[in-house]
Amino acid sequence: MTTQIDINSASKAKIDALRSVIDARLRVMAAGSEFAPRLNAAIAHSLLAPGKRFRPILCVLIAREFSANTDAALDAGCAAEMVHTASLILDDLPCMDDAKLRRGLPTTHLEFDESTAILAAVALLNRAYGIIAKITDLDASSKVDLTELMSRAVGSYGLIAGQIADLDNDDMDTDESHVEQVNALKTGALFDYTILAAAKISKLTAAQTEHAAEFSRQIGLAFQLLDDLKDRILSEAQAGKTIDRDIGKATLVALGGEAAAKQKLSNYMKAADDALIAMGVNEASPLRNAIAYQFKLPSHA
Repeated sequence: MTTQIDINSASKAKIDALRSVIDARLRVMAAGSEFAPRLNAAIAHSLLAPGKRFRPILCVLIAREFSANTDAALDAGCAAEMVHTASLILDDLPCMDDAKLRRGLPTTHLEFDESTAILAAVALLNRAYGIIAKITDLDASSKVDLTELMSRAVGSYGLIAGQIADLDNDDMDTDESHVEQVNALKTGALFDYTILAAAKISKLTAAQTEHAAEFSRQIGLAFQLLDDLKDRILSEAQAGKTIDRDIGKATLVALGGEAAAKQKLSNYMKAADDALIAMGVNEASPLRNAIAYQFKLPSHA
């Protein structure tokens, strides 16, 4: 994000306040059948663990920027958070990254067991669609569009395709464009749902929606590259998750080095910001503040 954005204490307080609203909504949504207490506990463990909530924050702030229904955006964003959490549970499994720590807590399969973790992920994926179906003050056609967006984000055009490509992503002779394509699938796809859902709720024009799609692409690529950089430069305690899972993988950091990756991150953020302004977002918008806050690397990094 451009350097002139000043993230002051008031901006942080507003972001934290919105995160608290999202957490409260997720807490209500996480409730399940009394018949399955272990499953409910696993869902709560993973979904309600301290997280950035960046996707629902984006969804709400875009809607707020265009004076749209923020309650609808909140629920649409929470659906994205559920899918994101499900993807983390699956990504951490022994057959995937075999991670021990996530969001500062033991991974779900270690806190419970692998079977419960898998079922919790499936339950979260299923619940996300139910949330979209029940969004109030959103017409039926828009709900169908959001459902299609989510289906594409999750399936073989999105997260699942990206995950299987990432598992095979160990060719260090590959080029950066291939890595970007993998990142666009495994990380960017859920941003596509989130941001285009917000565009739909906000009733943006076709031209604005094109800019929103470009913003989504750039912010998704930036988000994955930032995650890869953190895996390289942060300790496990700082990251709040198992690190060094990318050793042997063809990431942009591995291919080009840390300095080049930081420059590429800056380029992604500039392109994302340009698209955001082209959408019609005010330069002094809280949305830009929230993005800058999310993408601030630790000072020593």
